[in-house]
Amino acid sequence: MARIEKDIYVNDAYLNLSDDDFKPMIRLTIKRKEKFFGPGVATLLHLIDEHGSIQSAAKYMNMSYSKAWKIIKRAEDELGFQLLVSKNGGVGGGSSEISQKGRAFLNDYDSFAAEVKEYTASVAEKYFKKINNTGEDVKNDSIGNA
Repeated sequence: MARIEKDIYVNDAYLNLSDDDFKPMIRLTIKRKEKFFGPGVATLLHLIDEHGSIQSAAKYMNMSYSKAWKIIKRAEDELGFQLLVSKNGGVGGGSSEISQKGRAFLNDYDSFAAEVKEYTASVAEKYFKKINNTGEDVKNDSIGNA
C-alpha cells in the first residue's frame, strides 16, 4: 500500500534530479465550505486501515485521539457520509475500519493525487530542466531575468 505523505513531493528518481536541483512541492487539499481533506487526513485513514483503530493511527502520527476524531468527523460532515465504521471498546478495546464509501473516496483521492503528482513532475521538468541540467545562475540563463 502506498502511503500518502504529509506534503506530496515529486519523486526525484522520476525527474532524475540531484539533491541540488529544484523540486516542485504541492499540497492537495479538498474544500467544500471549508478545507476538509488532504494528505494528512488520507494518511490518518491509511493508518487506521493498517492498524485497525483511530487510537493506534493517532499515536503513530503523534496526535491525540480527540484531534484525530475531530479531523475524521469534519471530513465526514463535509462529505455527507461516514468514512469509518467503528466498534466501541470492551475488554480488547475498540476498532475502526474504513467504510465502503470511505474506501472509494480514499482510493479516488489517492488516484487523483498520483495523477496531479505525475503532471506536476512533467511541468516542473519543462520549466526547470535547463536550470537543473546546466547548474548556471538563473540570472545568466536565457529563460529570463530573476
